[in-house]
Amino acid sequence: MNGTSVAVNPSTPARKRVFRDALVYTASNIVCAAIPFLMLPILTRVLSPHEYGIVAMFSVVVSLLGALTGLSVSGAVGIRYFDRDTIDFPRYVATCLAILLTSTGAVLLAVALALPLLVNLTKLPGVWLCLAVLVSGTHFLIQTQLAIWQSAKQPWRYGALRLFQATTDALVSLGLVLVAGLAWQGRLGGIATASLVTAAVAMVLLVREKSVRRPFSKDYAVNALRFGVPLVPHAIGGLLTSMLDRFLVSNLIDVASTGLYMVALQIGMVLGLLTDSFNRAFAPSLLQALRHDDARRDIALVRFTYAYFVGVLLFAIVVGAFAPMLLSLLVGKDFAGAAPVVAFAMMGYAFGGMYYMVTNYVFFAGRTELLAMLTLGVGVFNVVASYYLIRTNGIIGAAQAFMASQALVFFGTWWLAHKCRPMPWLQALRFSSREGAAE
Repeated sequence: MNGTSVAVNPSTPARKRVFRDALVYTASNIVCAAIPFLMLPILTRVLSPHEYGIVAMFSVVVSLLGALTGLSVSGAVGIRYFDRDTIDFPRYVATCLAILLTSTGAVLLAVALALPLLVNLTKLPGVWLCLAVLVSGTHFLIQTQLAIWQSAKQPWRYGALRLFQATTDALVSLGLVLVAGLAWQGRLGGIATASLVTAAVAMVLLVREKSVRRPFSKDYAVNALRFGVPLVPHAIGGLLTSMLDRFLVSNLIDVASTGLYMVALQIGMVLGLLTDSFNRAFAPSLLQALRHDDARRDIALVRFTYAYFVGVLLFAIVVGAFAPMLLSLLVGKDFAGAAPVVAFAMMGYAFGGMYYMVTNYVFFAGRTELLAMLTLGVGVFNVVASYYLIRTNGIIGAAQAFMASQALVFFGTWWLAHKCRPMPWLQALRFSSREGAAE
């Protein structure tokens, strides 16, 4: 075996680093996920389902606006980090932040002009809709710093910043809700405060570490926008797939049902955080490995991926089966109606986690426009499926549509991945005695 194959083979010491980094990402994500879970028994006993539904709608609006504030160019920062020897990387980062500032201002103006319509659609007061624009912009800034640390394989710093944001969110939220008695306003105040403070910390770190440098570069802006703009439909399609259901539940049923639905999704988000943390550790090594042709390594990667699929699906099935017991321990009695939704939500997040393991091949090939077409198409499907199933089955129908849409995204992306970067998906299922001896 030559030196190159040793460097990229997942059974070498490089694989140990992947799992070590994955452990750090997973641990930080578990802690960050545990904080909202520790708040869940408190908040669901203080807030009504209606108030919890308002909190859920604010989070949805922030995520939807996040597809427009920054125009998805934060991902370009992580990719261009690997080209820092050939480009002025700090200037590239500064250019992306300039795009963020410009796009956030444009989105804020658009929201202000459409405020009456948006208030009626989201059930949120106008001032909170405008604040949601600013919060979505801070998330872009935070993600820019996190993307640099992820590409630099610095999981400890990544985890520390995320933990700081989650802790600030919890402390401020509990203080405003329990001490100041601000109900849902206190919870949203905690989210906004944590986002703004963490973004300020991220900006200070970017400047201190000389990761940004003026002036703005037109060429870098074009490069970043070529990466990010095709992902905007992808992001919007993904949000239509994963978040439109909350809008429909709120408008077709009521805001209180949105609160119940959100509690069920928070259980599923545990799996989402676990799979996301593993992907953040695994993706850099995978992208580096794909630069080399190695048939045996490709087979090993595919078999590892299949094992991952099985593990994720089993986890989702087990949690879904024990959902009634989990909810009786975690939430107030007013939220017990969320139990039947959890099983479908868990399967939806399982398909989302499996998607992570195949989408990196499409990113490696630079064919992000294919993902945009796929997710936008599935997003349209989700609109129709969610509307029909919610009208038919209530909030359970929303979870069923979510699961079906996530499954379509996964299988569609898997097909695209094979077209963009063929892998031995069938060959890896065949084992031979000769192969076993060789390995």
